[in-house]
Amino acid sequence: MLQTLLAFIVTLGVLVTVHEFGHYWVARRCGVKVLTFSIGFGKPLLRWQRGEVSWQLAAIPLGGFVRMLDERESPVDPADVSRAFNRQTPIKKILIVAAGPVANLLLAMLLYAGLFSYGVDAIRPVAGQVAPASMAERAGFRAGDLITAINDRPVASWDEAFVALLDGAGDAALVQLAVQTASGRHETRLLPLGELGRSVYEPRLLIRLGLTPYPLTTAIARVEPGGAAAKAGLLAGDIVVSLNGKPLAQWADLQAALQSGAVPMSLAVRRGDHVRQLTVTPAPVEVNGKVIGRLGLEPAIDKALWQSYQTRLQYPPLQALSASLKKIGIQTRLTLVMFGRMIVGKASLDQVSGPITIATYAGESARLGLSSYIEYLALISLSLAVLNLLPVPLLDGGHLLYHGVELLTGRPVSPQVEAIGQRIGLTLLLALMALALFNDIHRLFLG
Repeated sequence: MLQTLLAFIVTLGVLVTVHEFGHYWVARRCGVKVLTFSIGFGKPLLRWQRGEVSWQLAAIPLGGFVRMLDERESPVDPADVSRAFNRQTPIKKILIVAAGPVANLLLAMLLYAGLFSYGVDAIRPVAGQVAPASMAERAGFRAGDLITAINDRPVASWDEAFVALLDGAGDAALVQLAVQTASGRHETRLLPLGELGRSVYEPRLLIRLGLTPYPLTTAIARVEPGGAAAKAGLLAGDIVVSLNGKPLAQWADLQAALQSGAVPMSLAVRRGDHVRQLTVTPAPVEVNGKVIGRLGLEPAIDKALWQSYQTRLQYPPLQALSASLKKIGIQTRLTLVMFGRMIVGKASLDQVSGPITIATYAGESARLGLSSYIEYLALISLSLAVLNLLPVPLLDGGHLLYHGVELLTGRPVSPQVEAIGQRIGLTLLLALMALALFNDIHRLFLG
């Protein structure tokens, strides 16, 4: 818990500082007087004066701000009028406002480039298991198949494959995958992702397809306290040997059975030298209008096979920078596509995350090591940049829209229009925050 909290504070602290420093640095270069540089909102916990600028750390670490001299906010000394933000040309205003998101983009680019140059541990996109009667099996996938390209885009890891699948789903209902089978043959698989509808954009996409990235065994690694499996008497270390009287060859067969919903199932499990017969009734869970079963189990991974799936991606500096820019381009496009599809109802709003989820993933990435945390930091920095550039009043993108209008018309947007825009922007942001918090709480307590 403490590590999660610290990782969350460090993450927000770094991202907010970089973002606000972008505004600050360009404002100073444009001759604008900066009054306050604040990390956090609310009552200042720590404040010091350096030159003309008051620097402070405030109580609520969910953002920050750079306050500049502005005649619209308070009277300005005649000697400083030329240094007021509102007196600057539209081009300078645009540069100052855009500098925050650009700083976050640059941070993401440098972090990704550094990771690619140092080397990133990754998992080769091998199908560990394929669920019976799943979309993947119908497309011809078999355990051991290695995905080499998606829609003619080479992929070297499951991370790249997952992003390419989502990106491809935004363009067409049918996605083409180049595959090398376990025997070395090169074949093509076609996945009709259009059949999944909105669920194509869920984090559990691979499970929906019937693909398991990990080589799973039928041994149980973890039993969720209070879950259906725990109530039936299953324990960590048990090995499931049969399902409803039939030998269980792979964990994917059990996952397939759960698609039938909360139907009682008979499991034979080996515990030590004995085999026990247990009956378990899965908990009903609704996913996209369909009720499936949930046991509350985590299977163990075949560690020997898992080692063969691991790889390391490492590039020379220039190639690392190129790979970084490519990754940023793909993720930015994917973010905008998913955002647009949420607006028109083609992607679920369940994917919107708030501070609790961000804190959870920050803590998890920190526990996985420095490389994982840096990659997570780069992703959140990129997301912050894209979000801030959306043309919504109160965000940087909204201000850029106003200054763009001023550049085209030769006069600033009227205070009345700004006031209306602020009310609309505030309403939208509050609704988004409420949705994100609701999703966070739902994930926290209901999974």
